[in-house]
Amino acid sequence: MKNLVILAGGKSTRMGKDKVFLHISDETFIERLVRCGKKYFDRILISTDTEEHATEIKQILSKNGGEEPETITDLYPEQGPLGAMVSVFEQTNVEEFAIIPVDVPNADLELLSRLYDGDYEGLTGKPVRFFCERNGKLDPLVGIYSREVAGRMKESLVQGKNKIILAIEGQYETVVIEEGFFHNINTQEEYKRLLEK
Repeated sequence: MKNLVILAGGKSTRMGKDKVFLHISDETFIERLVRCGKKYFDRILISTDTEEHATEIKQILSKNGGEEPETITDLYPEQGPLGAMVSVFEQTNVEEFAIIPVDVPNADLELLSRLYDGDYEGLTGKPVRFFCERNGKLDPLVGIYSREVAGRMKESLVQGKNKIILAIEGQYETVVIEEGFFHNINTQEEYKRLLEK
């Protein structure tokens, strides 16, 4: 079973409003990612910061008779994406999942699915379980994570080191993916440019 986790519990500080509910065309960012994700993944999990936020997201996604999504609420509040990912491992039986933040509404989920399947043709000859690099730095919010690193992630979290990169250092090979495949929207200016396209 192919699992996709959408990170939807961020603070959206730079944007100034919740990115989950921003619109592109006639749908919200979360609606777009769920709709596209269903084409390539068997199970979609939405990681949220609170039960209230999860309820708001479910209301958006279940309108017009849509299927109510599966949400996972953070067990580690204020610990960022690492806390969210550990929460997914601790509250589900998933062995691995692809991950994407909600602020990447035009993410190439077909490419993410291919990488999940191990289809690296034309990308690399090495075994890969983690990928994506932006501006010379690993972007840990676009990748594929397996349960084998869940223990290291939890240990890092307990030690107060809530940076994903520290928890997975040395565990994965990296594939450099052009940024356009997974371009995130962080500011009002970036959102404006997205709408003008």
